[in-house]
Amino acid sequence: MTAAKPAYHHGDLRSALLQAALEVIDDTGPQGLTIREVARRAGVSHAAPYRHFADKDDLILAVVEQGFELMHTNMMADKAAAGPDPLDQFSASGMAYLHFAMHYPAYYRVMFSGDLLSSSGQDSLRHTSTAAFEQMLTDLKLCQRMGILREGDTMLQAVAILSTVHGFVSLANDNRISHLVGAEYSMQEIQDFVLAAIFQGLAVQ
Repeated sequence: MTAAKPAYHHGDLRSALLQAALEVIDDTGPQGLTIREVARRAGVSHAAPYRHFADKDDLILAVVEQGFELMHTNMMADKAAAGPDPLDQFSASGMAYLHFAMHYPAYYRVMFSGDLLSSSGQDSLRHTSTAAFEQMLTDLKLCQRMGILREGDTMLQAVAILSTVHGFVSLANDNRISHLVGAEYSMQEIQDFVLAAIFQGLAVQ
């Protein structure tokens, strides 16, 4: 392990602790996250994190909230840049989700690792994680009304989409894709195919 070093100044302790938490998650997985290790990596005393976080749940939820906020911002930006067509917007937001998950694996792991939290933390996590899912439901309903996607239960469709994407991301972030398919396909090709398969499944017959 690298030696602890001062990681904050001018009152930026909270940001330094969140960054340290991400580093722990990236190195050891969400299960390795402890207040003590986060403090060590931030170069502060073991008591210092409690100035900003009541307990480990509070720290985890802060990381989760920051992750979902960043993901939502990226999705909305790409959606807005996609032009007026609802299907293009839906596709762009889906691609932004994938890009976020692939480029910020530490965020993504803790965002979907609810078993790290106590029961009270679980309740807060459910509230935090619903925005992106609700936006997907809204987009699906709009595309259905416009006849772009086939009619159906949007809740079940959204769950199917999320399950497919989450499965792909989990395999990719755990470096399992290359073991399955070899070097013949690029990650971009596989990623594009996964999204295309989702839309083909939802297309009007």
